[in-house]
Amino acid sequence: MTLEAWVNPTRLTGVWRDVIYKGNDNYYLAAESTNAIPATRGGGGSALFGTGKLSTNVWTHLAGTYDGATMRLYVNGAQVSSRAQTGQIPTSTSALQIGGDTIYGQYFRGTIDEVRVYQRALSAAEIQRDMNTPITP
Repeated sequence: MTLEAWVNPTRLTGVWRDVIYKGNDNYYLAAESTNAIPATRGGGGSALFGTGKLSTNVWTHLAGTYDGATMRLYVNGAQVSSRAQTGQIPTSTSALQIGGDTIYGQYFRGTIDEVRVYQRALSAAEIQRDMNTPITP
């Protein structure tokens, strides 16, 4: 799967702030975490973290992928971290939430745009193409 979004945080607090969220941590893309850096999760296991925190009032493209063997996190089209990960993505009847989650109240502070969700892991080139191609109605 692939989760993508443009984010523009107005405030960073060093706690979890979800951009895309499903279930009870089934999978997510977070702009901020207790490590103060972007994070993603898919296929069970623990979160995968980026290497540096986002800047406030700056648009940043985030993407997280999981292909059943590897989780990857991209910031502005560049892969910033990856980890071997296997396992099924847990299913949930909960609604897909954008901008936070109602379970933990981890609401993103800022603006989110161009959200994309795919049922397959996109390549780095495909993520860069999405980053440079606006969604049109």
